Amino acid sequence: MSCFTSKLTLLAALICLTGPLYAKKKAPKAEVPFYRGINLGVEFGGSAMSLFSDSWSASAKLDLNIKNAYLPTLEIGQARLDKVGATGINYTASGPFFKLGLNLPIASHGPKAEDLFYVGLHYGFSPFTYQLSQLTYSGGYWGQPSQTAINDQHGFAGWADAVAGVRVNILGPLSLGWSLHYRSLIHVSDGTQSTPAYIPGYGQNVKPNAAINTHLYFRF
Repeated sequence: MSCFTSKLTLLAALICLTGPLYAKKKAPKAEVPFYRGINLGVEFGGSAMSLFSDSWSASAKLDLNIKNAYLPTLEIGQARLDKVGATGINYTASGPFFKLGLNLPIASHGPKAEDLFYVGLHYGFSPFTYQLSQLTYSGGYWGQPSQTAINDQHGFAGWADAVAGVRVNILGPLSLGWSLHYRSLIHVSDGTQSTPAYIPGYGQNVKPNAAINTHLYFRF
């Protein structure tokens, strides 16, 4: 009888010890709401760099925060280049650019991921115009050098853009963000008489290309 009582006591003790652990294991996980806000980002690094280079760009982007886990993104911008080469040829190009993509937070902090580190993949494209002027050529053996221009050239380009970035909350709904971009052209259509040297939103017509962007964000 005493042996049976000892077994019942041991069983009761095990139930008391494992009960809270089982309850803790089965506790429901806090559900993150589907919609966690929209961030509007304004890129200002390209405008500042125009003070030190021949190019200028500006853009604005929206990213939708879904469950602090997915950030689908749309970006629209405008860029231009006005450059004179070593031989005196003047190249100008301008046009809008668009980017669609998805960012994935790797680490985040705050109820609406106010601070986060993310990676993403985007597709960018640009329909643009460009021209070359002050092109010098000779009129023949006895001819004098003359100048001409190639005007009204139209191009279209699309590229893949791999992104890694960080966004840090600074005050209320305001945040600062920095992103590193590694780009590779997918397709480029040339003009009727030339090949574009610069693509708005992408940069120099080389493969691959890299850039760093800076954004000021406002969270709605």
